[in-house]
Amino acid sequence: MFRKVLLVDDDAMVITIYERLITVSGFASEVIAKNNGEQAKEFLLQNKPCLPDIIFVDLCMSVMDGPEFIRWFEEWQQKDNIQIPVYVLSSSMSAYDYNLISKSRISGFIVKPLTARYLKEITAKHLNKSQHFLKLC
Repeated sequence: MFRKVLLVDDDAMVITIYERLITVSGFASEVIAKNNGEQAKEFLLQNKPCLPDIIFVDLCMSVMDGPEFIRWFEEWQQKDNIQIPVYVLSSSMSAYDYNLISKSRISGFIVKPLTARYLKEITAKHLNKSQHFLKLC
């Protein structure tokens, strides 16, 4: 379905597992992994001609956390007229975290772990060009 995924998470084990899940399931053929929001920002700015088709970003990271990255990304996306769906990945089910993120223009909030079932739901949403917010937990 998707060609390239940008995966932003500071846990190396999570990255390894999710890279395998994403490619083996056929969700995407390529996964670009970055350890924090700052690295993801630099990657996007340097690779504008070949941007990812979808972004998964962890909520809690050092350097630039998920909410800070999303604020920057939304401004950049609007300024440069770029449309990339963003899904937040979080081990937190806190109402505070969910409310903080749901006010942004992200495509969905996923309580970890990311699963093949969640990837199927995301694929269905984008195949149907649905604009509804996905909350997967």
